[in-house]
Amino acid sequence: MKKLDAHAAREIIDSSHNAWSRGDIEAMLAHFTDDVIYWCNAGSLDGIPHIIEGKQSLRTFLRSIVSVAESATATDHFQFEDGLGRASVEAYIRHRRTGHVLSGTYRQIVTYRGRKIARLEEYHDAAKMAAFWRMVTSEETVEQQK
Repeated sequence: MKKLDAHAAREIIDSSHNAWSRGDIEAMLAHFTDDVIYWCNAGSLDGIPHIIEGKQSLRTFLRSIVSVAESATATDHFQFEDGLGRASVEAYIRHRRTGHVLSGTYRQIVTYRGRKIARLEEYHDAAKMAAFWRMVTSEETVEQQK
């Protein structure tokens, strides 16, 4: 098997983002190892990172997002060295029920194993993301009480 180079690593991450933007979770997950680890700094309101282990658990998490929001992401900048990719990602998410939108950039650190993603770390503006989800939740609660 040909060694993973910067061009192939970029194609893998771009293809993953393209699949996510189409809402095609299975096509996205095709780029991940079965034992993938997903780590996100913006996991909870108390500041504890969100960690998901395994493709099936990641699938469940991604489906929960797709069920309430539409989202699009695209790699803006990418560097690759020694099996590790570093990306800046443009992102957009719109909550289906409320119509609220969150957009901005975040960073990814991607660890590859062969031609698959073995670990994906995401670094978001945690305060901005928490505020978005609090606003959505608050508005949904008000609507349910009507």
